[in-house]
Amino acid sequence: METKRTKSEEAFIDQMTRSLTVGWADHMVRYPGGVPLWERVAPVYVEHALKKGWVTKREPRRLTAKGFQVAASFLKR
Repeated sequence: METKRTKSEEAFIDQMTRSLTVGWADHMVRYPGGVPLWERVAPVYVEHALKKGWVTKREPRRLTAKGFQVAASFLKR
């Protein structure tokens, strides 16, 4: 059963996931094989990234072009 979240919680999940994309992008630049960090990340953030299309659905998980754009935009702030 999915937990109903407040708008504030959803906003936090979105921003936290955006911040995580920076680390994922850095990892992919250093180690192009993919991002094997999913086991260390709370599922709520991985699910959000999947829903937004920031990571691929297939294993090994990789940031999509959209995911790299999100990471770059986050760094510009």
